[in-house]
Amino acid sequence: MAASNALNAYVLHTRRYGDSSLIADLYSREQGRLAAVAKGALKAKGERVQPFQAYAIAVSGRGEVLTLTGVEASDSPLTLQGRKLFCGLYLNELLLKLTARQDPCDGLFDDYAAALGSLHKDAAIEPTLRRFEVRLLRHLGLGLILDRDVNGQSIVSDRRYTYDIHHGAAPVSTGDNAVSGATLLALRDDLVFDDSGLRESRQLMRRVLHHHLDGRPLRSRELFR
Repeated sequence: MAASNALNAYVLHTRRYGDSSLIADLYSREQGRLAAVAKGALKAKGERVQPFQAYAIAVSGRGEVLTLTGVEASDSPLTLQGRKLFCGLYLNELLLKLTARQDPCDGLFDDYAAALGSLHKDAAIEPTLRRFEVRLLRHLGLGLILDRDVNGQSIVSDRRYTYDIHHGAAPVSTGDNAVSGATLLALRDDLVFDDSGLRESRQLMRRVLHHHLDGRPLRSRELFR
C-alpha cells in the first residue's frame, strides 16, 4: 500500500455483509467518516479489522460505500475492558450518529485518538468523556458558549446558571437544571471537576447531546446500567 494513498483510520463499527465480508464504519483523519466493504474479512486468512486499533487503510470506489483495498496496523491495539470498553463504544457511537460521511473535521481524529489513549492509560473516565463531547460539538460547529453569559458578561465561577442550547448561560439564583459557573469553566478549560461538577457536567452534556441527536437514543448508554 503506497504511503501517499494511505488514510489514517479507526474502526467504529462492523456488520456482516454476505457470507464472508464485513461493512466497516471507519473514522479517518483525511476524509472523516467512511463506510467500506472488507471483502473476505471473515475467511480464515481474511484481513480482520477491529475497534480501538489505529490503521493505515486504502479504499477505492465511489458512492457512500467504498471497498477496503489495503489495511495495516499503524500502532498497537488499545485494550479497553469493563466500563472503559463501554466508554470506547460510546465515543464510537457519537461519531457514527453526529458526523456526516466523507466530511473531515480538522482535529477531531486526533481528539478521538487522545480520548481512547486516556481511557487506555487509566485516566479518570468522566473528565475524558466530557472533554471529548465538548470538543466534538466544537468541531461540528455546535460548540457550547462557555466563556460568557447571554448578557455578554464573563462566566463567574461562584454563580449559578441555566444553560439554553440556543442562547447559552443565563444567571439564576436556583433551579433544577442550574449549573455552577465553575462547572462551565471546567468544561471550557479542561479543569478538574469536583463531585458536584461531575454530576452537573454529565447532566448538562446529556441534555445538549440529546438535542443534537434529535432524541435518538444511544445504545451504548444502556451498557452502563
